[in-house]
Amino acid sequence: MLSLVTDQYQRDAVEEDEVITIFIPVSKGMMAQMKNFYGEILHFTINGSEFLVNNIRAVRGQLQYSEIKIDPGKNPMFRFNLKNDFPEYCMSLRQQGVDFEFLAMTPGGYMASIYDPCGNSILVGCDSFENSTDVDLTSWDKYHRY
Repeated sequence: MLSLVTDQYQRDAVEEDEVITIFIPVSKGMMAQMKNFYGEILHFTINGSEFLVNNIRAVRGQLQYSEIKIDPGKNPMFRFNLKNDFPEYCMSLRQQGVDFEFLAMTPGGYMASIYDPCGNSILVGCDSFENSTDVDLTSWDKYHRY
């Protein structure tokens, strides 16, 4: 996966009434870390303080300075899905120091809750059990199978 991280602000041609924007609170002094997290770690396309959620043109995250405190256990900021290779993606996140709240395998697929550097909760899902490597998540302390 490659990411495009730039300070150049250029939106794809999507009608404004077709765009969903999710406002992500950023603590003072954390903007660079948040851009790195969403761009380099999650591999979302970054444009200034805005990113494309899972690189979908019509779903954008807007990083905004805020002192609002959100209970991450009750209020995930958003959810995005992977097509496959969920264990490999989670291993990559873990190797880059991403904090997991939980990681689960259910009859319908995988689900994980992760935290960004400001403590905002994000859900990552995958309906497919297709994996291209033999990454084993069952030994992780946050892993649950339902």
